Amino acid sequence: MTSGSFRSGPVHLVRLDTGSDLVEEITRFAGDAAITTAWVGFLGAVRRASLRYYDQEARRYDDFVIDRHLEVVAGVGNVSLIDGTPFVHAHAAFSDGGGAAFGGNLNAGCEVFALEVRIEELLGEPMRRERDDCTGLNLWGGTLP
Repeated sequence: MTSGSFRSGPVHLVRLDTGSDLVEEITRFAGDAAITTAWVGFLGAVRRASLRYYDQEARRYDDFVIDRHLEVVAGVGNVSLIDGTPFVHAHAAFSDGGGAAFGGNLNAGCEVFALEVRIEELLGEPMRRERDDCTGLNLWGGTLP
């Protein structure tokens, strides 16, 4: 187990512009605001969802796109650092007009229709991601604050 302790910091409420890229905009906001560690939640709608699924046996991401208008049923993620740069790791569940649900790890290419984001900064020693040999993923480091 790896753990760390943080203090709650400022909470930022951000509305993303129609046509923007969900992951890129949260990443840009975090960089511009010098956010190194945060918890993220969001809701709204997208024109297109770009997602990833991690194949645990092959140890690779398989990318897929749902190229239609979808509601964001739930979106959650975090901000941490990879090589000193803010990195957004987020998952989302989406639904279509018939109520069918889709989800996965967000990828660049999620085109926003209307989206509201809550970013809660976590104060303390920045969270850093390191390559984990067991999973093949970049996970929170083994020496957390």
